[in-house]
Amino acid sequence: MLRSFFLIFILAVITVVAIAGFRGTHTTKPPIEIIPDMDHQPRFDPQHESAFFSDGRAARKPVDGTVPLGYTLPHAYYSTEANNNKFRQKPGAFSMAPDYYNSGKIGDVYGDGIPVEVTPEFMARGKERFTINCAVCHGATGSGNGIVTQYGLVGVANFQDNRLRTMPDGQIFNTITHGKNTMGAYGPQITVEDRWAIIAYIRALQRSQNATLNDVPQDQRAQLDQPQVTK
Repeated sequence: MLRSFFLIFILAVITVVAIAGFRGTHTTKPPIEIIPDMDHQPRFDPQHESAFFSDGRAARKPVDGTVPLGYTLPHAYYSTEANNNKFRQKPGAFSMAPDYYNSGKIGDVYGDGIPVEVTPEFMARGKERFTINCAVCHGATGSGNGIVTQYGLVGVANFQDNRLRTMPDGQIFNTITHGKNTMGAYGPQITVEDRWAIIAYIRALQRSQNATLNDVPQDQRAQLDQPQVTK
C-alpha cells in the first residue's frame, strides 16, 4: 500500500515538473510551451526590415484605391471605376454628395422625379439591374412574391401597393441606398445611376399592373378592339 502511494507521488511530482518547469531558473534554451496562445506569429512589427523586398522595408504601400476602415468619402468624391454601364449618362459611379441625384433628397425632403433622361437603353438597364438585384425578393412584377418568399422570408414590399405607388422616387432611392427592415443596403454595390434606372423600371412595372385605356396610345387602341384569333 505504501509502495503504491510513493509511486503515485513520484509520478505526480514528475508530471508537475515536466509541465511547470523549475520556476525561477535561467537557461539559454527556449521554453517548452504546451499552449503557445499565438505568441509566435509569422508577421513583421512596424518599422522592421525585410530581406524579401528589394527596398528592405517590411511595411508596404497600400493598394491604390484602398479605403481605410470607417472612412467616409468626401462629398466631392466621384468614383469613375466599377461601372459597367456603357450607356451611363453621368460620370462617376458611387458618391455621397448631398444633391438630389446622389441622395434622393432636396434638403431634408425626399424629392420626386428621375434626374436623368429616361431612354430605352436606360429602361433596359433598369430591367437588367432589377432582375439581378431585386426580383429574387420582390418578384418579376414587383408584387412581393419573389422566390425567397417560398422559403420563409416575410415582409417583402409589394410595389403594387398604393403606398409604394405614391411614394416619392427619392424615398425609394434612399431605401435602395441604405436598406430598410429586412432589406440590406445596396448603395455599396449598385451605382447611383443604376439605382435611378431601377426606380424607373419599378414605375414601369407599377404602370403595367394598374394601366387603363388612357395609358394606351391613340393609334394602338384599335388593336385592342379587334377579336383575338386563336389557332
